[in-house]
Amino acid sequence: MDISRARGRQGRDRAAARHPDASAQLPDAAAVLSRAAGENFPVAASVLPRDLRRHLMALYGYFRLVDYAGDEAPGSRETLLDLLEADLAHAYRGTPRVPLLRALAPTVRECGIPYEVLVRLIDANRQDQHVRRYQTYAQLVQYCELSANPVGEAVLHVFGCARPPLVELSDRVCTALQILEHCQDVVADLQQDRVYLPAADLAHFGCELVDLDQRPTPMRWRRLVRFQVVRAERLLEAGAPLVGRLPGLARLAVAGYVAGGRATAQAFAAAGYDPIAVHVSPNRVRTAAEWARTLLSGGTW
Repeated sequence: MDISRARGRQGRDRAAARHPDASAQLPDAAAVLSRAAGENFPVAASVLPRDLRRHLMALYGYFRLVDYAGDEAPGSRETLLDLLEADLAHAYRGTPRVPLLRALAPTVRECGIPYEVLVRLIDANRQDQHVRRYQTYAQLVQYCELSANPVGEAVLHVFGCARPPLVELSDRVCTALQILEHCQDVVADLQQDRVYLPAADLAHFGCELVDLDQRPTPMRWRRLVRFQVVRAERLLEAGAPLVGRLPGLARLAVAGYVAGGRATAQAFAAAGYDPIAVHVSPNRVRTAAEWARTLLSGGTW
């Protein structure tokens, strides 16, 4: 850890100590974990051994808790994020206080997940408190390096496969999945005054945010969303060969994430690329079919 990060963490430790009751704003662990069943992308396949499922669910609980602190929590979200960063450091020392971080502590120890990987999720949510628009696609990808890519890297650590060439492929998959989620959540994000569609692309397609109140959805918005989805698909396919480079159980799990992305892209096509009037969600049967296909093909078409 660099010196500036360590000094910043000391400051956040002190800030968290001044707000000992902030953790009361965090949701119950069971409520957080119950969301796993409704995710677009499989969290922990039931066919995986119990220890692997335990690690994946511990990571999921941490990821969702950080997202809650940055997206949904009442009161000072920055204070909650400070508390979580302080307790994440405690998890690496074996002394966390937040229940979901107590569940995470054995995972980071047994799987060797670097602190610098998991803290990036907190950095992403801290950025969300101040940055609500992205001018270019490149800026959005930089945000995904904090908000999405650490998820895949942490999963690779669980399977002992976090080698740089594999992490690079995983980053492509995770960024693609994040962009697809942004497309699904256009309306919900705007309700929080956040826009994760690049301003340059909105301008190119002649889209304005006030258009979102129009029914039917203007065709220019559907063209914009199609552009984002197709670009995400290309990135997903660029990372999909990761599946074929992984052994056994890792291959099974990661194939599920790639399949979830493919099924989501297909759901967009079926909805006419209109996430404003239609709740775009991947069909479970289609996802299962894509999972089998991805697994057997090693990720390549």
